[in-house]
Order: sequence, then C-alpha cells, then structure tokens
Amino acid sequence: MTRARLGLLLLLVLVTPAVARGAGEGAAAPARPANPDELFERGNQAYLHGDFRGAIDAYEQIVAQGAIHEDLYYALGNAYFRADRIGPAILNYERALALDPEQEDAQANFKLARQTASQRWQDKLVGEQADPAWMRLLANFTPGGLTLLFLGLYWALFLLLGFIYFVGAGFLRVAAWVVLVFVLIGTLGVGGLLAGRWWLVERAEYGIVLADEAPVKEGPDASYQTSFVVHGGLRARAVGHDAGWIKVRLSNGLEGWIQDREFGRL
Repeated sequence: MTRARLGLLLLLVLVTPAVARGAGEGAAAPARPANPDELFERGNQAYLHGDFRGAIDAYEQIVAQGAIHEDLYYALGNAYFRADRIGPAILNYERALALDPEQEDAQANFKLARQTASQRWQDKLVGEQADPAWMRLLANFTPGGLTLLFLGLYWALFLLLGFIYFVGAGFLRVAAWVVLVFVLIGTLGVGGLLAGRWWLVERAEYGIVLADEAPVKEGPDASYQTSFVVHGGLRARAVGHDAGWIKVRLSNGLEGWIQDREFGRL
C-alpha cells in the first residue's frame, strides 16, 4: 500500500550540494546526493511496478541520510514484506508504530508479518516472545502521555497545598487533605511509570532478528558451539557487544551471541 509523500523529510535531513574540489580546471563535481522526496517517489514507483528490491534500495537511502518518519518505515516494511524478507519487515513496522502507535495500516501489516513468521517457522522456543508483565504494562504508555500526566498531577499538588493554606478549618479542608494524599500517590506512581518507560526507550536496547535463520553461539565467534537457532522477526534484547557480535537475551532468559548484521536495532 502506497503512503503519502514525505513532505516533512526535508526538515529532517540536510542535503547539501556537492562542491567540486578537484585540482585541475576540468575536474568534475561529485554527484549531488538525491533529495529525500525524490528518493521516496522513486521508491513508491518501484513498489507500484513490482520492483520491491528497487523500492527497498530507495527507501534505505533515505534512512541512511538520517530521516526518521513513520511513513518511511511503513513503506520500507511493506517493500521488505513483499520481497519475502520477514525479519526486516517486522523491524520497520515496529519502528513505524514506535513513532505513531495509532497507525492502523502499520498495525494490520505488522500483525500479518508476525503471523507469517509464526506459520513459516514452527520450531519456536518456548516463551521467547513473552515479555515480562512489567514491560508489557509500560509498553501501553507513551513517554509524552506519561510526562503530561505527571506534570498535571505535580501542579495539582501545589494547587491543593495552596487551597489548604488559605481555606479555613472545616469539611473542605479535610476533603482537600484526602484528595492531596491520593494525588500524591498518583504522582509517585506516574513518576515511576515514566522512569521505567524512559529506561525502556533510552537504556534497554531491543532489536529484531533479520536473517531467516540465525545460529546463536556460546561466544562471540563463529568457532563457538551453536546453543540454539532463532528466526527472522524475533524480538530480543541486546546485552553485550564484541567485535561484530551481539549478545542477545530472549524473553525466556536464553542468551547467546549472533552476528551484528543479523540484528536490527529498534
């Protein structure tokens, strides 16, 4: 499905014309980098004509220039899916949904890609996709929403304290103290959720297995014994790095090393 052109990409990526710096008078200027809008249109046209690899190449060039946009990731996910590369498709659908969780097309195609992966690879490891309950809880909240809620409760505390200071003794003062206690508890709870959500976004490094099949080694080298095998689209957490290898931890606690090129970071 073709998305609207990325009108804001030019605000996200600075593309400067190349300047010739050759020593001779006849030195040719280097080719100017393609404009993100031009690349996106090229990718869309390639996709419409069934050239999914060409679409992937155009979209990936935009990503390489530093663009971040949900429509770009959605289009890239579609191209990878149609090219039968399930791992990269799931990676880009997740990236799109991280920027816009309400994007219905991305939600539907992400679910379809997940179903395709589960049907294609039947030898799933037990519990590999089941994130801990606290992570699933935090995933339901956006950092922006939690921040606004926390600030609202924080200011409500000061308003209640001011009200209690100026109001005389009586029922209203007692009621304000009761409300203040509940608002304080809510503020602390939302603050904890916000801290946890920040940790997930900023500190916990998650990614998607890109290869259809990737052996997980006991150590960061191909000579180590294979502990188990993971398949494209699997979500895992990176907990270590060593010279082109990443140590991943599955949700069921299994750990091992895979090559960096087989793991796409979210």
